[in-house]
Amino acid sequence: NINFEIYENEKVAFLGPNGAGKTTMISTICGFIKPKSGNIDYLFNYNKKPYEKLSVQFQDLQFPSSLTPKDLIEFTIKSTNSKNYEEEIIEGIKAFGIDDILNIKMSKLSGGQQQRVNVFLSIIGKPKILFLDEFTTGLDISVKNKLQKYIMDFCEKNKITLVMISHDVDSIEEMAERIIILANKKIIVDAYKEDIENEFGSTRNMLKKFILS
Repeated sequence: NINFEIYENEKVAFLGPNGAGKTTMISTICGFIKPKSGNIDYLFNYNKKPYEKLSVQFQDLQFPSSLTPKDLIEFTIKSTNSKNYEEEIIEGIKAFGIDDILNIKMSKLSGGQQQRVNVFLSIIGKPKILFLDEFTTGLDISVKNKLQKYIMDFCEKNKITLVMISHDVDSIEEMAERIIILANKKIIVDAYKEDIENEFGSTRNMLKKFILS
């Protein structure tokens, strides 16, 4: 009984307590899980193969330990047919601080370094909709702020719809323009940040009422 629409170029944050079904919902939208009932409609003139226009960064993605960031980036470029974006990819590698770790095996990287690679891979193909699942996990404050700005600018420039799952209140306040809260298998809040701030004073105050209390 969950119904919602996400509009082109929106930046939406899905929130809720652990176990509310946020990641399951994203997995269903992306085609990893088949819904038992209901419909998912993609209205960007790509209904024949909609998943080719979606990209997702999962929180607990495991990489083959013998591969390097360079291996993963080259594979992603090939699989998403992104050869024409070479200049932007090089710029992104530098912005994400991956240029110094390109040839180091993933198993040798720290959790934060792996997360930077993980998030960067999700944007390479310039998806129509980008799903980020707790993308700030393991990132220090300076890196997090830098990547948030890069992702926001990247989505704006390429007209990418951004859907986030996060418990990071600072990131939510910085990046999301609309917030949807799931609880007990229902949507209990679906509001734009401007309306939330008018009613509660801040996004943080609203989250205290529905999640953090």
